[in-house]
Amino acid sequence: MSSLRPLLLLCAMYASAIWADAPRAAIPVLRPVKVTAVEALGPVFKRKGAVHESGVDGPTTDVSLLKSRDGRFEAGVYAAGPSDTPIEAYEEDEFMFFLEGGVTLTSADGTVLEVRAGEGAAILKGWKGRWTTQGYKKYYVTYSSGSKAK
Repeated sequence: MSSLRPLLLLCAMYASAIWADAPRAAIPVLRPVKVTAVEALGPVFKRKGAVHESGVDGPTTDVSLLKSRDGRFEAGVYAAGPSDTPIEAYEEDEFMFFLEGGVTLTSADGTVLEVRAGEGAAILKGWKGRWTTQGYKKYYVTYSSGSKAK
């Protein structure tokens, strides 16, 4: 649980920023969503609503667990296969915590950051570099400051 504390604190911070000005009647009553450690390593990716894709970034599965009404804030679980992708400008702010595998993030200035299972990383919107992986599973929390249709 202590390794997930930063993720939970970030979720709470973004949620309170997004909903701080919303009228109480506008916030629907929702049930919390739980993902056990065992589910996060496999079964969660078979849930109804999981989005499976295959593209230039390799095969991926995205399970959104929480999304703000405006689509700017999202949290979920994500699995990806091998890829080596240049990033011209990262599209959103993201915090990620790796459950399996990891990534090598090579910034445009040549700085290399290796992130492995059991570690977290944050990427700011606009980051430029290269994302290289043999595959991974992660929790993610994203925030997009621009308009986003979801």
